[in-house]
Amino acid sequence: MEFKIKRNVLAKTLSNIVKIVPPKSTYTVLQNIIIETKGKTLMIQATDLDIFIKKVIPAEVKEEGKVLIPGKKLLEITRETQVDDVAFKLKELKLHIVAGNARFDIPSLDSQEFPEVPTFPGKKWFEMSVGEIEEMVESTAFMVAKDISRRPMNGVLLQLKNKELRMVTTDGARLAMIKKEKKEIDGELIIATKLFDLIDYTKPEEKLEIFTEERMMGIKFPDTAVIVRLIEGPYPSYEGVIPKEFSGKCTVEKEILDGALKRVSLVASPHIKNVKFDFSESKIILSASSPDIGEANEDVPCVYEGEKVGVWFNANFVLETLRHLDSSDVVFELTSQSTAAVITPKGKDGLMYLLMPLRIDSWE
Repeated sequence: MEFKIKRNVLAKTLSNIVKIVPPKSTYTVLQNIIIETKGKTLMIQATDLDIFIKKVIPAEVKEEGKVLIPGKKLLEITRETQVDDVAFKLKELKLHIVAGNARFDIPSLDSQEFPEVPTFPGKKWFEMSVGEIEEMVESTAFMVAKDISRRPMNGVLLQLKNKELRMVTTDGARLAMIKKEKKEIDGELIIATKLFDLIDYTKPEEKLEIFTEERMMGIKFPDTAVIVRLIEGPYPSYEGVIPKEFSGKCTVEKEILDGALKRVSLVASPHIKNVKFDFSESKIILSASSPDIGEANEDVPCVYEGEKVGVWFNANFVLETLRHLDSSDVVFELTSQSTAAVITPKGKDGLMYLLMPLRIDSWE
């Protein structure tokens, strides 16, 4: 095997592909990647056994071949070179690399040791733009459960239902859902969030195709194919926890609420960051206290319709939600002090967050 390739193209490709290379693994071959030359292209493959990724990029090929090589080490070498082109040649199970005046000989493994790659799923489900999937991921992935015992909730639910494509995440205390119109057949999958790190978001207009098969999903976009083992469900029945009617509705300027909540939460309990929201006709009174730190309160102007109510929230959860709302005003819809609140961007449909209140003994 012998080829030459543009250093910046190789560095960008490796930076993306080694994201799934495990830092440590009892199965050490997973720390290696397949490099294969064919025609005028270089194919690179990597896996962590849950995700298989293949990228194809142009190269100047002199001799076809295949090699299994440490992925992160190759990326480090490529990044540190200061040349336009890097040359590679396989010599007796060592990959010889020439980058300007620098030369490297990297031991390789037999490519037969690389895990068998599953067949790419054959049934196309739907397609969407890279920009659309980025918006959906950015709006929801931060609410995925971190608790590894809740396996389905460690992933993202991708669901087509009633001509809507929904992306849903929850950690049990809060829920995120974003919807887009999509007319393909109904279905649902639970996907690990690390998949979305492999998508190149620099060209939002490009199309991304989704394929399905039992326990597998495939994604194709320019020069890249990804096969993903799905997380086994069932996903929690989330629709039943979303309130259908509300007793109060509050519209508030996001930046004002954000600043006030950051200040008041400075004296909240460090463990649960409990801040009380007292909703009334023209203002929200934020208040917090803890025996060792002190107490604070601040009035936040708002427009409120409904019965007065006081609700305790985890301030960090509210602040994180506000950061993901792309609007100047946000809307809180409330049912009671002990049931879920819905938070949405004013004037924008398709995105909603549900937040369970904290159960605090004293409601004064």
